[in-house]
Amino acid sequence: MAMIYHFKINSQELKNFQLEVELDENHSFFDFHSIIQKSLGFESHQLASFFISDSRWKKLKEISMLDLGINGSAYFIMQKTKLSDLIISKEQKLLYTFDFLNDRSFYLELTGIIMEKNLSEPFVTLKQGDSPVQVLGEETLELEPAIYQEEEVLMDFGELDDYNEIFGEMDDF
Repeated sequence: MAMIYHFKINSQELKNFQLEVELDENHSFFDFHSIIQKSLGFESHQLASFFISDSRWKKLKEISMLDLGINGSAYFIMQKTKLSDLIISKEQKLLYTFDFLNDRSFYLELTGIIMEKNLSEPFVTLKQGDSPVQVLGEETLELEPAIYQEEEVLMDFGELDDYNEIFGEMDDF
């Protein structure tokens, strides 16, 4: 029998958002990262980290996506760290930082431990509300290239009124 962890995931930004996920104790933190990313439609290339935290959400240990190569100090890598290595009690709290530039995180809480057969894949048991955007400011970046293109077109060809003012009216042949 394996332990199945049931996590509740909330956001400070959107009060109506809630995600619940179940994972096997043998799944890695990378598996946890992947199910969060996939269920919210996030791009997986963005940097993210889990943090084991105390009851007041103070960060205690980081589980990083990247091997930071820190010598001597204890650190953890998502790919190599199983949930059972660091999850020690029901009501365990974690932070999942998904936008480092703007210091935005989800609040994760272990709400249940179920003794069942192994889960081959982590799965979402509940998803409600709107999820926050992955990176703040991303939605405005997508609009900017279109604005620049329009300006380039005007600069390259000019407007017909300007042409007529400089060169006069064109004769029809």
